[in-house]
Amino acid sequence: MKRASAGGSRLLAWVLWLQAWQVAAPCPGACVCYNEPKVTTSCPQQGLQAVPIGIPASSQRIFLHGNRISHVPAAGFHACRNLTILWLHSNALARIDATAFSGLTLLEQLDLSDNAQLRTVDPATFQGLGRLHTLHLDRCGLQELGPGLFRGLAALQYLYLQDNGLQALPDDAFRDLGNLTHLFLHGNRIPSVPERAFRGLHSLDRLLLHQNRVAYVHPHAFRDLGRLMTLYLFANNLSMLPAEALAPLRALQYLRLNDNPWVCDCRARPLWAWLQKFRGSSSEVLCNLPMRLAGRDLKRLAANDLEGCAVAARPFHPIWTSGATDEELLGLPKCCQPDAADKASVLESGRPASAGNALKGRVPPGDSPPGNSSGPRHINDSPFGTLPSSAEPPLTALQPEGSESPGVPTTGPRRRPGCSRKNRTRSQCRLGQAGSGGSGTSDAEGSGALPALACSLVPLGLVLVLWTMFAPC
Repeated sequence: MKRASAGGSRLLAWVLWLQAWQVAAPCPGACVCYNEPKVTTSCPQQGLQAVPIGIPASSQRIFLHGNRISHVPAAGFHACRNLTILWLHSNALARIDATAFSGLTLLEQLDLSDNAQLRTVDPATFQGLGRLHTLHLDRCGLQELGPGLFRGLAALQYLYLQDNGLQALPDDAFRDLGNLTHLFLHGNRIPSVPERAFRGLHSLDRLLLHQNRVAYVHPHAFRDLGRLMTLYLFANNLSMLPAEALAPLRALQYLRLNDNPWVCDCRARPLWAWLQKFRGSSSEVLCNLPMRLAGRDLKRLAANDLEGCAVAARPFHPIWTSGATDEELLGLPKCCQPDAADKASVLESGRPASAGNALKGRVPPGDSPPGNSSGPRHINDSPFGTLPSSAEPPLTALQPEGSESPGVPTTGPRRRPGCSRKNRTRSQCRLGQAGSGGSGTSDAEGSGALPALACSLVPLGLVLVLWTMFAPC
């Protein structure tokens, strides 16, 4: 009995020694290897320029952060089938082979952050990582998310993409991430949030989009985010936000919209109404325009403060320099569209014009500015039925209140005196053919057509007289 017990003890000691040898014996020179609490190979901040050779195949955790590794080869970790945590952050990674992580079916955490030279990641890089729940790609110089980059990552819960150079959110980029709870996209150059950007993120709890260049959010962009509790959109280029976009966010508790150039006119009414009903925590929404409301919190305004449409004096946004305007991105809401009966229902000042204050349909002859060959500019010639700030109408161009016919000039047409009423020379008659006003096409000058015709016939009569007198018999 004692002999059997002694044999069992020796066998146990042999097994323990064998396990210790497997961990300690092949450990790379610049690394420290240990097996408690998990089998670990740790080589941080050792000045390594490549993935070390001889990493124990039984390693469950590998720490290679803070080195100078520039390339992850295809066969770098193939032998480490038990690997669950891999840290490669704060290196000099510029290239990762598409199959560098293939076979790591148990991998749960992958940290590739702080590798500013990486810039692009092959779409096949993360394929097969079905158990991955945390992925760090922040501060990697990424400018785009390749199609299918996150395909198959069904277990992913935390995705860090902040502080890159992302310039767009592709449609369905996160479609397979049904279990994702935290998505960090702040500190990029994203100009807009399209309709399908967050499709499929039914479990998302936190979405950080602050410190981007977002000027437009599609009304259906957050349709699948029914569980979202935190939304950060501060420090962007938002001048308006459709309340329809926020309507699906039934679980929302924290909303940050500060540091945006908000326009508090009629287009802000739906957002104002939504904020009045919101019971969570929200930041200030300080108005940028119109000037009479600048610096005031949209949430604290009254409904009648949000009148008019300040579309002409809009804030500058970097995205619009590429050719697209805010109106093209956002469309012109009904409250900013002049109806068919009153084309002057929207003024640049942000106050709706009454019917009696409509601009005249025609400027009297001679009132147009010098050098304007295209004629007077009417209210419907400028974008969205508003006058540009450089061409505001004079007070005389506005119809006074109570006018019976706002579309007709109140002053009668100025008649040009005909040649028959003055002793004019032939040269004067010739000059009179074009009309003294310089246009000759105004309806107001129609009454001077007959005298002008008489003037034009005088030279012809003179020629006939001379021909009769001197023609040979």
